[in-house]
Amino acid sequence: MKTLTELTPQQHHDLRITDDCAILFAQQQNIMNLRVTEVSQAACCMPIFYVRNSQNGQWVLTGFTSFEQGSNLFIKQGQWTALHTPANMQTFPFFLMASPDNPHQYTIGIDQTHPAFSNTSGQRIFEANGKASLHLSRVKTLLEADIKNDLRTQEFNQYIHQLGLLRPVTILVHYQDGSTPSLSGLYTIDEDKLQSLDKETLFTLHQKGYLAPIQSLLMSLFQLNALIKKHNQLQTLTPIKNIKLEVSKTTAA
Repeated sequence: MKTLTELTPQQHHDLRITDDCAILFAQQQNIMNLRVTEVSQAACCMPIFYVRNSQNGQWVLTGFTSFEQGSNLFIKQGQWTALHTPANMQTFPFFLMASPDNPHQYTIGIDQTHPAFSNTSGQRIFEANGKASLHLSRVKTLLEADIKNDLRTQEFNQYIHQLGLLRPVTILVHYQDGSTPSLSGLYTIDEDKLQSLDKETLFTLHQKGYLAPIQSLLMSLFQLNALIKKHNQLQTLTPIKNIKLEVSKTTAA
């Protein structure tokens, strides 16, 4: 688990970030965390699933970027190619953390040991006069907005779970060499349960603005076909013949 240090101009005046730090971060992520406010945009280019945080059991919205651990099919020749760039990629390597001076307030934290940071090369984090660079100012704005987006996402996740709308799904990957590994720990929307909801509940979902991201989650599953195509374009990977989604008949506990 990373240890965060509060970012200050006094302590980190000469610190820089490498130009490709966001790509280096994303290229090893076969799932990337999303906020509910990003779902409609992300669904246009990648499948979206829920996973459960192994440490606290919370539900996490994720963009699915590869069938193999430690890889990301949306990075090509060092460039991000998806139509949507996840917010956590845009803000990396900066994070929100509780202020050491006031635990009820947030500040920007960094993991100083991460190779994204350098004292000799890359973009400066602070200007010579100690003011935030343009990049840091933009990141700060995104992180401040993320406080509200995080709360909204937690509320969305909890509500659809309470309605029993999350169902486990396993992806069976059929490779051309005959191997058939399975990808588990994923959850999607239970479409049958959604259609069986009463009018009052559906109206509440509409009022809360939840119906659009729910529909986007369902539609995003069609992006699995595009992901297979991306996979098969890489000669370094074993080609995929097809995949099969095995959706559980029981909702998530």
